[in-house]
Amino acid sequence: MNLRRSRPWPTMMSEGENTPLSQYRPVAVIDDDLWVRAALCNLLDSAGHRSCSFDTAEDFLDSTCLAQACCAIVDVGLKQMSGFELAEQLARLRPDLPILFISAQVSPPQRMRASSLGFPLLAKPVDADTLLVLLTATLLYGRF
Repeated sequence: MNLRRSRPWPTMMSEGENTPLSQYRPVAVIDDDLWVRAALCNLLDSAGHRSCSFDTAEDFLDSTCLAQACCAIVDVGLKQMSGFELAEQLARLRPDLPILFISAQVSPPQRMRASSLGFPLLAKPVDADTLLVLLTATLLYGRF
């Protein structure tokens, strides 16, 4: 996974704030690849965000992080329950929770489905700057 950054990332904050938007509420990372989860969590930590990670959608749904998360980064190709199926569950359980989808094999139907759910889809390897910009925009403005 390509998570290199070309320049230090300034965490976007509201005027007068000195802390990142997700300092108190974690960003959930749900991906069945341990190395992808670790890289994403390291990136989030280095940008000043908190994170919690899970290798299955079911583990995330059973966790305390579900109620606390401010955003979820979700792999579309999860085993058992897919990322899109997780998003449908979250629409009922946490309709306020924004999602950033990621996938190793992005297809036009996947892009359309992500868009119909109101969330962006990034191709792996994920560009760190792009992910952090989308995360910040999502936290500030909600769905796309």
